[in-house]
Amino acid sequence: MLLNSRHRVVIVLSFLLSLTSCSDTDFVVRPPAPEKLSTIENPIVGTTDSVISVPVQLDLSPFLQAVNDQNMIPKKFDHWGSFIKHPKGVEYKYYAERDDFSIERSGSQQMGTADPSVSNGDLSLRDWWKGIDLSGSSLSVSAPLRYKIGVHPHSQTGDAPPQCGDGSEWPKQATLKGSIAMAMMPNYSVSASLRDVTVNPNDLCRLRIADMDVSPVVNAKLSDHVKGGLSKAVSQLNALTVRSPAEDVWSALRNPIQLEPDVWLLLNIDKVKHGGFSGDGHVVKDTLQITANPVIVYGAEPAATPITLPQIETEPASPEFRGVADVQGDYPGGRPSSKGFHVLSDTQVDYSTLSKSLSNRLKGKRVVNKGNFIQMTGATISGLGANQVLLRVDFTGDARGHVYLIGKPEINAMTQTVYLSGLRYDPKTTHLLQTAVPDWFYHAPLREAIAPEIVLGVTPMTDRLRDLLKTGLNRTLSPTVSMQGAVTSMQGIAVFADVDALHVRAMSDGTLTMTVGSKP
Repeated sequence: MLLNSRHRVVIVLSFLLSLTSCSDTDFVVRPPAPEKLSTIENPIVGTTDSVISVPVQLDLSPFLQAVNDQNMIPKKFDHWGSFIKHPKGVEYKYYAERDDFSIERSGSQQMGTADPSVSNGDLSLRDWWKGIDLSGSSLSVSAPLRYKIGVHPHSQTGDAPPQCGDGSEWPKQATLKGSIAMAMMPNYSVSASLRDVTVNPNDLCRLRIADMDVSPVVNAKLSDHVKGGLSKAVSQLNALTVRSPAEDVWSALRNPIQLEPDVWLLLNIDKVKHGGFSGDGHVVKDTLQITANPVIVYGAEPAATPITLPQIETEPASPEFRGVADVQGDYPGGRPSSKGFHVLSDTQVDYSTLSKSLSNRLKGKRVVNKGNFIQMTGATISGLGANQVLLRVDFTGDARGHVYLIGKPEINAMTQTVYLSGLRYDPKTTHLLQTAVPDWFYHAPLREAIAPEIVLGVTPMTDRLRDLLKTGLNRTLSPTVSMQGAVTSMQGIAVFADVDALHVRAMSDGTLTMTVGSKP
């Protein structure tokens, strides 16, 4: 009996001695989990407006037919049979004939751009504004002109010839040019008015009598003959509208575009601006610019954009410029500048996926200090709140247990990776390390070993989004509307730690243009 008691005492003493012998190297670190912080709204801000270009065609054939109708504008201007007396006493006569008008150019011009056909030396103070397109867009029509001029013999002085472009001479060549201001009105109709008509001689015909050159007088007469008919023909332009194709495009873009099951491109269209006229020949393109804030959303199909086609946005014209009667009060000289097409997407990465990836990278990693070591066995990541991430790292070795660290997610735009900035121990872990662990553990480079492993590459996410958009932006939306888009770049731009998941925002840059066909 006594032997058994002594045996028990020996066993107990041996166990106590074993605990004492390992108390300096094998200890437990288990700080309590920190409390969740208050939640905050996602602070990631949106991008600037995107622009969707919508070229629509304007057929100017009716206008060309009108200006080339001899009943509208004569093809011959015959004042050769009798002399015309000028108020200064000069008597002259002229004959001219024109070919058909054609559209010389249709394109946006900047305010302050002079008419190349007018040299600086020919501009008088009162005519300085004639080379400036006050409405921001103009249409030019021109026709080859052949002419001759004669003066009455008693009006001559010296040895000046009595006429030019007649007899043994070839007819003098000139260009008859009409300049028409064009604008797109808020209701999608065209508004146009005649700015001026000029005769630009190719071969100068100088018949100077005293201090007077007869050629400008004849040119002014020819211009006056044409102005009335050209002003009437402009009514054909004012009958044009692009409202129908604009409505077709707007209706097609209001609806979400499915990229794949439970993934949608929502364009969020809200405004229409006028980009300007362009093109040559009788078919002119009018470019509308639809502003939008496109996003990629996940889940069930989102609702369509609720608003109907708005009026074209315009800005008040400067009160100093009222030279073009029909358009200047309603349409500005400026044009909205293209800002490109951008798509935002917030991709959610659940913390369980991040935890598994990080745990695999950290498992087996050893940290050694002063002859002691710990070996990591796993890690978990969770949302702490207030855009903070909580990291728990488990370990064994000469110490066992776990520690908690806190960091804020940041994105490196150059490397396209997400990392935790300001990685630090949470307050309760810090207190335990400062008061209840050996010196070797307190100074062990545990945090330095963990930080480089907490890196999430976002390139696979953005590559997938790029592929989705490439397909999604090139498709037929309706029998009359299709779109052609290109993605020039795609990158992660921001990150936010929610309580339930990590949100990575990506933005694409590119272009999107609509094609509008005729209705079947």
